[in-house]
Amino acid sequence: MSDIRNLHTGTVSLERAFWNWAIAGGLIVNLLTTFGFLVLTSTDNTIAALIIGYGISIPYNIWVTIGVVRSAANPEASANVPSNRARAFVAITILGALILSLT
Repeated sequence: MSDIRNLHTGTVSLERAFWNWAIAGGLIVNLLTTFGFLVLTSTDNTIAALIIGYGISIPYNIWVTIGVVRSAANPEASANVPSNRARAFVAITILGALILSLT
């Protein structure tokens, strides 16, 4: 639980926030919620499908995006990452969250 809190406050290292939470975690959460959405939609459980498909993935995407941006802004968390790479991590996370949340 402290990892989630540390991510949100930006004290997790930028590379860990990006690769572990945004890329790996985002892939797992979004694939599972998409699968759940498709299964529930095919069984005519529309409300449950919307809750699973969007009610879980969108908050996760927002939470992780905030964590990556805060880690990039934290000099201690982004100390070993060149500034152009940190900007790329932030841009990729924001674009990924937007695409995954709107589709």
